[in-house]
Amino acid sequence: MTRKDFVKIINEEIKNFDFLGNDEVLKEQEVTDLLQNPDLQKQFICDSLLDKGGKVKIKEIVDSYIRGNWDESNTEDADRVTLVYSIDIDYRYDAMKEPITFNLYFNADKIDIGVDGWYNAGDYMNAPEGESWYNVFDWGDISVALNTIDGDDIEFKVFEQAPEKIQTLFMRHYLEGFIETESLELRTDDQKNTVHNTPYC
Repeated sequence: MTRKDFVKIINEEIKNFDFLGNDEVLKEQEVTDLLQNPDLQKQFICDSLLDKGGKVKIKEIVDSYIRGNWDESNTEDADRVTLVYSIDIDYRYDAMKEPITFNLYFNADKIDIGVDGWYNAGDYMNAPEGESWYNVFDWGDISVALNTIDGDDIEFKVFEQAPEKIQTLFMRHYLEGFIETESLELRTDDQKNTVHNTPYC
């Protein structure tokens, strides 16, 4: 190898070496800029609701809990639920590009609820039995936040400006299975609303 070839190889390696981690910083900034874009935010809401082509995937459930005072034997006193549901999302917004990863965070200190059902205390021959469900669940009590994976807040302006029915459908899409698995079935009036009968996307 000649000295000239050797110098050429060294220069190429130096040029490709990311001394200050700038490549990573630029990539993070690109994701932040994309998440702040209103067109991307609306596309994300619609892709979530229409659920076509596997564009939106839950990568990881970071944190989740639901607490409240629902009780099959005393539905009259049930009036509140608290929840947190934090998920990391992989979103392929463009088929020609790598998916972007970000966090979607649902939080509520007090969701107003109503519970209906039936309960039979049983006797010495029969075990207690019953069934209860939410007949009221105030989705408006839940806050929704969009964050980068590094924890930077992104203003989810398009969601905040969306019609109330769309906000509810979006929250239901991500939370309904979790809520019903961890507490009670939802049998509320808004269950009849779907993305197909609510114009938006």
